[in-house]
Amino acid sequence: MSDTDWNSNLGGGFGSHVPQDEYYHGVGDPVDTLTETWYWNFHVPEAAINCFAYCWVHPTLGTVSSGLMIFKGIKQSHLACELFDYRDYMAMNVVGDGSDIQLPNSMRVQAIKPLEHVRMTFDDPVRETSVDVDLRAIGVPIMRANNKHFEQVMHVTGDLVLRGERYKVDCHAVRDRSWGEARPENHNPAPPYTWVTGAFGEDFAFNVGSHDDPDRNPEWKGIMPVPTRIFNDGWVVVKGEQRRIRNASKITTRTPDQFGPITHDYSFEDDRGETYHIRGKLVAQTIWGGWSNITCHIGLVEWDWDGRTGYGESQEVQWNDYVYKMSQQQR
Repeated sequence: MSDTDWNSNLGGGFGSHVPQDEYYHGVGDPVDTLTETWYWNFHVPEAAINCFAYCWVHPTLGTVSSGLMIFKGIKQSHLACELFDYRDYMAMNVVGDGSDIQLPNSMRVQAIKPLEHVRMTFDDPVRETSVDVDLRAIGVPIMRANNKHFEQVMHVTGDLVLRGERYKVDCHAVRDRSWGEARPENHNPAPPYTWVTGAFGEDFAFNVGSHDDPDRNPEWKGIMPVPTRIFNDGWVVVKGEQRRIRNASKITTRTPDQFGPITHDYSFEDDRGETYHIRGKLVAQTIWGGWSNITCHIGLVEWDWDGRTGYGESQEVQWNDYVYKMSQQQR
């Protein structure tokens, strides 16, 4: 991105982890945008249901924004979700030491065993919605080289009641955790940036963060400047072995009205020389402004990899210049 590398693994390779990485760190240069986050996810793919749960701490400011959204199918607005309850301004005591995060909306996330087992619950009788799931690690965290961010493949099981309808949860999802870096909210005059995950059971999962490959003729080519760096970060886990992705090419198709992703097509190579071609289609999606200077399209992807079906998260960030210029093109 233009003025920060908080979403990149510029050091290459992998960092190391300790059990305390599960908990609140509260470290970093004391700037207003200093950030610490937890992200949890689960889905019910046969019903096209996705859950996005997040906790975002600004340690210098002493504030927390956190909550969850659960949505079924494609939504035009975050408030069209079956359940949206995200609070923007809370005191630090809701996080505590990070071992037992408890929000006023009843969402609770407990670290039962650090880096191995997390439990998430939520109950809203008025909206007839409740969550009671356990997230158990498939493997150890996949740590960036700077030791300030990890992802982790989880097996999520439990129960969901959504607007009175009951569902069993049994999926593989990728959570993430970050601390100690500034996350500027400045405008970025760049095309969309996409972060995706995918899991095909316990033997294979992946994560890529990148822009569209300009050589694959994205719809913004000739309208938006080409970013200096297209591919920022990525990994695959193959039968428990962590490998860094060393190059990646991606093209996304988007809706002509709100520019939401419809499909993703990825080709990438890992550091062992293995290559992958994985295609995905969005089966659930909503729009949310994680902060005011962006739009983020959040969704559940059904992936196809050599005839195997997997599922994962798509999070695509878009800024003012892209949405403005593409909207002008539509006119």
